[in-house]
Amino acid sequence: MKKPIVTVLIPSYNHALYIEQLLNSVIQQSYGYEHIELMVIDDCSTDNSASIIQKMADKHNFQFILNQKNQGICANINKGILLAKGKYICITGSDDYWALDKLVLQVALLEKNPKAAVCSGNVIRVDDKGVDLEADKQKSSPARIYTFKEVFLRDFPFSSTCAMIRKSVLTELGGYDETLKIEDYYMWLKIAAAGYELHFLKEILGYYRIHATNTIHKSLIIYAEMAKILNLYKEHPLYPAAIKRLKVVYFPQIAQLNKKKALGLLPAAISNTRFFYRGLYYLIKPSKSMS
Repeated sequence: MKKPIVTVLIPSYNHALYIEQLLNSVIQQSYGYEHIELMVIDDCSTDNSASIIQKMADKHNFQFILNQKNQGICANINKGILLAKGKYICITGSDDYWALDKLVLQVALLEKNPKAAVCSGNVIRVDDKGVDLEADKQKSSPARIYTFKEVFLRDFPFSSTCAMIRKSVLTELGGYDETLKIEDYYMWLKIAAAGYELHFLKEILGYYRIHATNTIHKSLIIYAEMAKILNLYKEHPLYPAAIKRLKVVYFPQIAQLNKKKALGLLPAAISNTRFFYRGLYYLIKPSKSMS
């Protein structure tokens, strides 16, 4: 049976240290590179990402789009979706990389489950050099199907690094909101709200890199964007629980960055959770660099 084409879309920005490892992990997929449409969109990187990508594009014959003006991640993803020829689309950060059987496992699941719109799986967390983090920093979840309730309350382990999505669903739902600075949670909610299934595989599908530009320092931005996304469902009966969970989860991170903002979150964050007690610790801990 003929294998369906998988479009791999990589929005790239200032990841010259990591992009080659990701591209190699796509090119070397056991699914077969001849069944992969690889597309990289660089959003005006200021490092030497573009030259690395161009060299690999010349060698491996994939599509490389070099933006002349910074457009943001959601606009670049929408551009890629319009150009994509694959039945399935994988959108991955340019600093992560994949297990070599990722596409084989995901295509098999989606081909057998027509109600499934998206499939993700477990990741191994690695440092900036690609070395596995300690065991207590790793998380593993069993195979299962997730519902809107679990997605809305963020009780699900989806990684955008590893997700595979039906192109037909992305087209039907109208793509991504280009006013947002984060993309994945918005789409998982749209997919779940439309009644599609979100599947999760127990296998390791990729490697998520923890480094200085994707850690806690972006927490304030991510928190604000997540709140915007939840507000799209403000009339849903689960909204109060969802917004409270968001505040609880981000309380310790914000407490490390901005104590004034953390104090504003404190009433909603009060709970018998590790997040609350950790945030309280950071809030009362003296710090010369935080205000």
